[in-house]
Order: sequence, then structure tokens, then C-alpha cells
Amino acid sequence: MASKWIWIAAVLLLTGLVIFFVTPPADHQRTMQRTDLPWLVTTEPDGSSRVFDLHLGNATLREAIAKFGNPEAVALYIRESGTRDLETYFGTVSMGPLKAKIILNLLVDEERLDQFEANAIKQEFSAEGHKKLLLNSEDKQSLGDARIAGITYIPTYKGLEADFFRERFGEPAAWKVEDEENVQWFYPDIGLTLLMSAEGREILQYRMPRDFVMPEGVESKPARTSDPGDSESGQE
Repeated sequence: MASKWIWIAAVLLLTGLVIFFVTPPADHQRTMQRTDLPWLVTTEPDGSSRVFDLHLGNATLREAIAKFGNPEAVALYIRESGTRDLETYFGTVSMGPLKAKIILNLLVDEERLDQFEANAIKQEFSAEGHKKLLLNSEDKQSLGDARIAGITYIPTYKGLEADFFRERFGEPAAWKVEDEENVQWFYPDIGLTLLMSAEGREILQYRMPRDFVMPEGVESKPARTSDPGDSESGQE
């Protein structure tokens, strides 16, 4: 009888060891099941794309708010060239184990942009020197149906190595060294521009592939381990 209980105990122990070593940790399982991670980009036949479970060109600000929470600010940027961009800024957004700041570019016609500019409650200047106009509450509330043209994703974790992005996005189609500290990688097939800095700052910018325009001065070859993106990892 004793041998029977010893055999049962051995089976239970073996089963527990198999579950422990074969089953991924809970956090890893949740991550694997998510469909809104930054490297999960799908393209559509019409040249648009989906990322973070949002269909660029079709998804609205209201849908983004349902996913990310309430935005911290909405502003109209007027560039030196005269172009205008309407942006919605979300503070730290959590998607599974990942945290990032998120900025949405909204599609709004010129007439409404004129209205927003005229009704702005405050004028500031961005770090780049662009004019930044803060919208009044009524104009902000009218933007629920505005469609999303692009998304900027800024991870709070800094210093991700270049190989981290290679493993998830593959080799870039082209790249451009901005200066001694910054390099951009381009993935036109999915509408992604990835900016990496030797100081450990990464910025991912998504737009619809059909709207992607390769800038001048790019190198049509993959970036290598000597790029600024290969800085040592660190945390904010």
C-alpha cells in the first residue's frame, strides 16, 4: 500500500514539474494573447493599416479614448512651413506589461482647423519652435468622430537595443543617420518610422502605408550594430 502512495506522489510531483517548466509565466501568456502590441501591425488591401487594434484612417478619436483613456491635451500645431497638425496627447498608457506616451494625429478638414485656430484659448511654442494652440473645451468635445491619421508611440522604457526591434519588425528597408546620436529606420510596407537615440530614447511613428513617403538622404540598406540604436539598455 505504501508503494502505491509513493507512486501517486511521484506522478503528482512530475506533473507539477512539467507544468512549471512548460507553462509560460502569467505575464508572458497575457502578452502573447494581446493583439495591441506595438510590433503587431497589419496592412489592409486599401493601403491602410491596423495597430493597437485601431484601423488608421477609419478609427476615430472616440475609439482611441475607449482604449487609452481620456487624453491630457488636444492642440493644433502650426509649423514654420504653414502646415497644420491636430494632435491629441495621452499620458502614460499601459497595454499589458508595456507603458508608453501616445500621440494621435487627427484628420480634420481645413475649415474646422480655421475654426479651432480662431477659437484657441492659449498659444504656446513647442520645443521645436512650432506654434502650439490649445483648443477650447467645446472644440475638443466636437472631435469624437475625427479619424486617426497616425500614431506616435513613445515607450517609457528607454535604451531598447536595435536587436530588440530587429527581432520584432525585421531589418528596415532603409535608414538615415540624422546626426551622431540619432538614426531613423524606415518600414514603408507597414508605414512605420522608428527613431532611436544613443541617449536611449525611442519613438515609433505609424501612418498608413499608402501615405508613407521616404525622406531624402536615406540609405537603402539595413542598419547594423554600429548604429546609435545599439546603445546599452537602461530604464527611465
